[in-house]
Amino acid sequence: MGIDDRDYMRDRYRQRQAQSTGSTWWNERKGRREFPDAGAAAGNGGAWFDGANRGFDYQRGRYRPRQHVRGNTIQMWIYALSSLPTLIYGYREAKRAGWIPDLAVEVPFPASGTVTVNNRVDPKTATSRFKVSAGQANAVVQLFDRSTDEHVISVYVNRNEETSTPVPPGTYRMKIIEGDRWHGLTKWFGTSTTYETVVKPMVFEKHTIHGIDLHRTPAGNLHTTINFRNPKPLN
Repeated sequence: MGIDDRDYMRDRYRQRQAQSTGSTWWNERKGRREFPDAGAAAGNGGAWFDGANRGFDYQRGRYRPRQHVRGNTIQMWIYALSSLPTLIYGYREAKRAGWIPDLAVEVPFPASGTVTVNNRVDPKTATSRFKVSAGQANAVVQLFDRSTDEHVISVYVNRNEETSTPVPPGTYRMKIIEGDRWHGLTKWFGTSTTYETVVKPMVFEKHTIHGIDLHRTPAGNLHTTINFRNPKPLN
């Protein structure tokens, strides 16, 4: 069949389909479909395809892929991580101040200057002095032998008070326990207990005086790390 004969047969088939159904469609090859009456219905003079429609209704009905939110998620994580130290600081301040409910039985906190000393310490060797100024919470400041991690002395200081205690010379790791309501050497300050370790060791030489101030200030230089577990009971 020649090209002219093929075109003739197609035109004849289209006319018959139009007369019987009023509209027609056909596939010339796989994946292609044409609607010859769509253009006429749209007022395009029988064009095979609709004219471009870019009106408001068309734009509203178009599919739009969802925007990627990866950048926003990363930004949210950055904000959350940057605010984490502030949140931890505020939480610990609330604990020390006794804002967290504590239903355990409270016992009197020891007077400022009271100490708990290791039995192996000879009082005659305590030729240095250790000054402690407490902040807004009651405090127990402990010195541990740096080489053996053995407890040497614990000093008790009531809130907003100051004391000075003799200690034997040595190099110590200092730990600070603070809180509101005292429950003894096993439970410490209960739910208000905060526990920290001073980063730098404290060195006492003969006839020297060292001191710390537990009032929190932006210019403070007493750097500590947080101990998330409560201190062990003193034997």
